[in-house]
Order: sequence, then C-alpha cells, then structure tokens
Amino acid sequence: MALIKKLLAFRDPRRAVSESLHRQAIERARLDPMQSAKAGSRELVRLVAEQLKSRGDTRPESLLCALGALAGFACQVSARTNAFAHGMPERDRMAEDLSLLLFGMEMSVWGLVAGAARHHGSTEFVEPTEIWCHVAKTVKSAEFGVPRLPPQHMPRDLPADYLRLFWPMLKPVIVRYCSNPAHWPVMCALSLQHAMELGQDRLEAGMAMRVALESALPMARIHADFS
Repeated sequence: MALIKKLLAFRDPRRAVSESLHRQAIERARLDPMQSAKAGSRELVRLVAEQLKSRGDTRPESLLCALGALAGFACQVSARTNAFAHGMPERDRMAEDLSLLLFGMEMSVWGLVAGAARHHGSTEFVEPTEIWCHVAKTVKSAEFGVPRLPPQHMPRDLPADYLRLFWPMLKPVIVRYCSNPAHWPVMCALSLQHAMELGQDRLEAGMAMRVALESALPMARIHADFS
C-alpha cells in the first residue's frame, strides 16, 4: 500500500488533470450528451495552447488557426464516416454534409463561432459561402489553405501545418470524449468558442471569427491521410 501511495504521488500532474476531466465528462454525459463535447473542447484548447506556448507562440491567432484546422478536418472525417455508413460514394454525399457541418445549421462551425462573435460584441459577421467558394477555386493551387488575413493577424504557421501536427496527437483525446465522429465537429467548434473567450482582450471578435473560418473551411477539403 505504501508503494502504491508513493507511485501515485509521483504521477504526472498534467496527466492526472486530464484523467480527472475525462472522468467528470463521462459522468456529466449521462445527463447531457453535449457536456462531454464541452469538456473535451476545453481540453483541446488547453493542450493546443500548451503546445504552442512550448514553441514560443502565445498569439490568439495561432491558437484559433490550429483549432480551426482541427474543426474543419473533423467535419471532413464526420462527413466521410456518414457517407460510408449509408453505403454511398463519398463525393455523392460529402458536399451536402460538409456544407451542413460547416455553415448550414445552428450547431455548425460557423453557427457556433458566429454565436461567440456576437456574444463578444461583433456586429459584422464573416460570410462563410464566400470563403467556401474561394476554397473550391484554389484547391490544388498555391493559394489553397492560406488564410486571407491582414499581415498583423497571420498565425505563425498555416492551417495544414497545424493539422499535421495536432490531429495525430489529439485524435485520441477527441475519441475519449466523443467516440462518435458525428460529434467531433461540434466539439472542435466549441473549442473555437472557448479560444475566442480566452483571447477576447487581445483580438477583436470579428477578426477572431475570420481567423477561425479562414483556417477551418480549407481543412474540410484538404487531402490528408493520418491512418
């Protein structure tokens, strides 16, 4: 027993916090399925911010870009999974599902990010269909996935760079909180809401929304294999 107590005393405190949050999320999910996604979204923000800080980057734009990349790709994975579940060719169902997950319903990425922007005082909102059309036009070109932002608001790296870094690292965390891929886009979009709240004193809400969407939408169309 004494040995067990000593081993527990030397546990990584960050791992202990993560495990505690996960246990709490499971308990809350019994009452409200969204609680698990909400708890997971905060864990995503914590882990991404921690990784960025270790690289000397504490800019809110970088955090939003990284989380936006995760949200966009989560939409792609969710749409592909849904197409497979219905026995349909991916391209026959992907376009409709992606538009719904990204900006076609209240709990879409755009819906949740716009809600946060409104809450934090923004009166002007990014038009998602304009970004989506730009994404479609630039696929397979050098412009694809490059956020159209003022120089002072550009993140340190591109969305695709953050996606390659964080998706393999954080997918196990996402699965722990939300085992169903249908819930991954909501969880990742909620992380954007939380990041906007954390950075509200450093980045105007309308610009935060633009950074998030300019990062998320291209990553819903990226060709990436993390298997």
